[in-house]
Amino acid sequence: MAVHRRVGHPSRPVVESGLVNDPHRHIDDAFRERVRALTPAKALAIAAYGESVAAYRYRTLIERTQSQAHRDLFARLADEEQGHHGIVQKMLKAHFADSDFLLSPEDKDLVIVGPRLLEVSDVASVGRAMEMICASERLTGRFYAALHETTAREELKPFLHEMAEECFDHARQLEELDFSAS
Repeated sequence: MAVHRRVGHPSRPVVESGLVNDPHRHIDDAFRERVRALTPAKALAIAAYGESVAAYRYRTLIERTQSQAHRDLFARLADEEQGHHGIVQKMLKAHFADSDFLLSPEDKDLVIVGPRLLEVSDVASVGRAMEMICASERLTGRFYAALHETTAREELKPFLHEMAEECFDHARQLEELDFSAS
C-alpha cells in the first residue's frame, strides 16, 4: 500500500490559495519593509531571478522523477516560469532600460529558499527539493503580494497580483503531489 507523502507540514491542511486565512500568505512587517525599500527596477530584477531559478529547478525535476504525470506538471511549470521570466525582462526593458543590477544574497533570499542548484539523486532528496521549491513558491508569492501592496506604479499592480496568485497556486499543486511511486 502506498503512503501519501505531502510536501511541507503533513499535519497542516492544504488551504485554497484564494482564502484570506492561508498562513502562507502572511507578510510580516519586516519583509514588507524590505520589499518597500526596493526600487521598482530592482524589485523586477529580483523577480526575474526568481522566475529563472524556478524554471531551472522544474527542468531539473523533469529529469529526476519517474512519474509521467509529475514530469508533465514540472514541464508545464517550467514553461510557465520561463514565460514569466520573459515578461519580467520585457517590463524591465520597457520601464527601466538603463537599469542593471548585481543581486546580493539578501536580494535573492527574497524569492528563493535554499541553493539555486538542487541535489536530486534519490527519493529522499526529491522530497527535500520539493520542500524548498514549495517554500520558494510561497516566498515568491509573498514577494509579489508585498510589491503589489507597496508599489506606486499602478501599471504593475495587475501583473504583481496575478503573479502572487500563481505562486500560491503552484505551491498548492506541488504540496498535493504523491511521491510514493516516484
